[in-house]
Parts: sequence; C-alpha cells; structure tokens
Amino acid sequence: EVYHVGDHELFLMPTSYTMPKGTFYFSDYELVFLNFTAAPFNRTHVGVFTLFPITSDFLNTLTFGIKQNYYQSHYFGSAVFGSFTPDYPSFTLGNVFSIGTPKTSLHLALSLIDDFTGDTKAQTLIMVGARYHVIILEYTNLKSWADNDFDGIITFGFRFGGKKISWDLGGFRPINEAINHSGLIMLPFLKATVHFGK
Repeated sequence: EVYHVGDHELFLMPTSYTMPKGTFYFSDYELVFLNFTAAPFNRTHVGVFTLFPITSDFLNTLTFGIKQNYYQSHYFGSAVFGSFTPDYPSFTLGNVFSIGTPKTSLHLALSLIDDFTGDTKAQTLIMVGARYHVIILEYTNLKSWADNDFDGIITFGFRFGGKKISWDLGGFRPINEAINHSGLIMLPFLKATVHFGK
C-alpha cells in the first residue's frame, strides 16, 4: 500500500501503517506538542515527542517512541508500539490492529501505561478510530478515567493535504455528566504533518 502523509496515525492514535525506509515526518499538534519520527527500515518508526520549548522545562517532557509493523496484508495490519519518558520515568507498550486500507479503515489500539516506581498501578489505555477518506473519528479512554466517571474523549474532524503535508482540523470533547450539562460542544484540534524523503 502506498504511504500518504499522515497515514501512520489518526488524530492521536497510531495505525499499523508505516513510512517507507529512509523517510521521516515532523508533526505539530495544537502549536504546542512536537513530534519528529524517522523510518530507518521499512515497517519501523523511531521518534521523539516533546512540548514546544517555551521554557527549559520542556526537556522534562522528552519522550522516545518506536513502532514496528509485524504483519501487513492488503486489508489487515498489526503493529506493536512503545514509548519511554526518562524524566518521569514511565513507559507505554501496546498493539494496534488496522482493518481496511489507509483511506478507509478501522483501528483498535490497546496499551499499558506504567512507571518504574511501583507506587501506582499500571493503566490500560484503549483507542478506537475510523477513517473514511477525509473524515476521521477517534475515541480514547483510560481505565482510571472510567473508574472516576469520566467516559473518555471523542475526537471528530477532517484531514486535508497533498504530497508532502497534511492538515488535521477537528474538535475533541471529553465525556462525563458535568461536561454534558456545561453547554460545551467541542474544543479545537489542529495538527500539521510534513513528510520528508522519497
């Protein structure tokens, strides 16, 4: 399957799709979060994620990530992914399943979030998403949120782009009783991704 800019993820959740070997991308989320990821091999991504360097404390947010696609057919793919934040320290380990093609697809990602202190319990994160051409829908929930009557976050929007850049424009909405009665519709979501290389 031919890679198009942004196919590697929906709004925030990863997909099983990867860039060709020797290419890389830079993403800017909400003008605040930055992500630089390279593909040293086919089906392999390695990258770093951080807050925009407003103050020197941004170094505390440095997070290193990896994704490895271990199965890809025309209509089904699966990849394992992980991240590590040294300053916290904490890690994430998960797997994503993708059904369909990058332009029309369903995705399910399950992951475990934990630290190395033993003071807190590991968290289970679930992400479910779908894409239909330019339309993207995504749902995220963490076990601790569910335990506290917070029913997750839903994100809806659109992806536009060309050969080297894509723009994700949409909105996200937390789901719980207080917000349901607050009159809030959505908070804005904006992401730009630039692809370099072949």
